[in-house]
Amino acid sequence: MDDEPANLRLLQRVFADDYQVLAAGSGAEAIEILKKHDVSLIVTDQRMPSMTGVQLLEQSLAIRPEAIKILITGYTDVQALIDAINSGRVYKYVPKPWDADELRLTVRRALETYELKARNARLLEELGQALSELEDLSVGTIRALADALDAKCDYTSGHSLRVSRYAVSIGRAIGLERDELKDLELAGILHDIGKIGVPESILWKPARLTPEEQAVMAQHPVRSAQIIGDLPILSRARRWVLHHHEYLDGSGYPDHLQGEAIPYGARIILVADAYDAMTSDRPYRKAIGHARAAEELRRHAGKQFDARMVEALISVVGEKGEKLEGGIPESFLGLTLSSIDPGQPGRQFQEEHERQARAGSAG
Repeated sequence: MDDEPANLRLLQRVFADDYQVLAAGSGAEAIEILKKHDVSLIVTDQRMPSMTGVQLLEQSLAIRPEAIKILITGYTDVQALIDAINSGRVYKYVPKPWDADELRLTVRRALETYELKARNARLLEELGQALSELEDLSVGTIRALADALDAKCDYTSGHSLRVSRYAVSIGRAIGLERDELKDLELAGILHDIGKIGVPESILWKPARLTPEEQAVMAQHPVRSAQIIGDLPILSRARRWVLHHHEYLDGSGYPDHLQGEAIPYGARIILVADAYDAMTSDRPYRKAIGHARAAEELRRHAGKQFDARMVEALISVVGEKGEKLEGGIPESFLGLTLSSIDPGQPGRQFQEEHERQARAGSAG
């Protein structure tokens, strides 16, 4: 834009061989052009009647905010020039009289900057889409892994789903953010996935485990973390899964962490896991009920469990489990597993247990 026709024609000749050029002799005309065309770069003279170059560039921000802006000026007041450049977000100013070759070089570099910004914007959009697809894939993988665990060890059928939802409830009660709640649910679903590598003779044993068998079982958090792998979007969930059997007093496993050194998500999952274990039938004992489970959690708070997480869970489920009459808490992610009914014990385990009982009676 330039209000002098001779200067406008000269500028057009400088750029016409390399670019599509649109010319305006006034600010009002330039604004109309900007509204109609996807302009990448604006070159304007500063000193013009009705609307200065800086005023045009200020108004252009609302129309073409990404357009690169070059100001041609004869001003000698440096501070005034700096203020004008700052207010108009100018890429560069070109002093008069300008040199055609230098102006071409300035424009070429300015447009390279524009293309770089555009490419970066596209890359960010593509990255966001890729991460979204990766997250969808991860949830699908989680479903498959949980189904695999259910097929092998279905006396815990529904256990991982319940733990994940209790964990999210605790997270909500203590005010965690959305991304933390998401990771809590994923970690809850995956916390026992390492049991896929534990022999059925240990998983299905209808009696307490020997020290040797306990050592084998104690490796399942490590195996769970290994199965999750190094997927970036599951890095926090992986850390929580790895340490979900650490106790505040350092007597847990696998790394004997203590107190605040235990990740808060792992402390949450430990409470959720223990509560569901105590309120569900297990191969070696029957459920002890919600009231006794709450009592046990409080009795071991400060030694095994984080007292804050214990009280948060009890506030959600009730002292006697009365707040669960409508069912277990809802999934934060909407995650369900078609092969699992969280309210039912494992059919496969029950059938195997009954078969062994019959075989023992027959013998």
